[in-house]
Amino acid sequence: MNARAKPISRPRLDEDVVPFSEYRRTLSDCFARTARTHRPIVITQNGRSTSVMMSVADFESTWDEIESWREKAELSRAVTISRKQFENGECLTEEDSFDEAEKMLDKMDVDGASR
Repeated sequence: MNARAKPISRPRLDEDVVPFSEYRRTLSDCFARTARTHRPIVITQNGRSTSVMMSVADFESTWDEIESWREKAELSRAVTISRKQFENGECLTEEDSFDEAEKMLDKMDVDGASR
């Protein structure tokens, strides 16, 4: 995960909403502001919000955080399913479990070699 000095902040509607024409004129200032404040800029067109600009570091860090939450959610679902299967007696023996893992590893080796 990318480390950054300050977490991304919510945009301030009184400072961080910029019409497209102003955004275009002050692009370099907008770049500096997003890097300094860690707040995205909301860009409007014809009075409506259309896009959001944020620094690359904040984007990458936010993306990493989203992926981390997805992985945690997937793991949590897998644990819940495993517990239910265990409670219902739907579990493998230790030997069957290792056999299954070896098959998966063999398949990964074959798939990796064929690319």
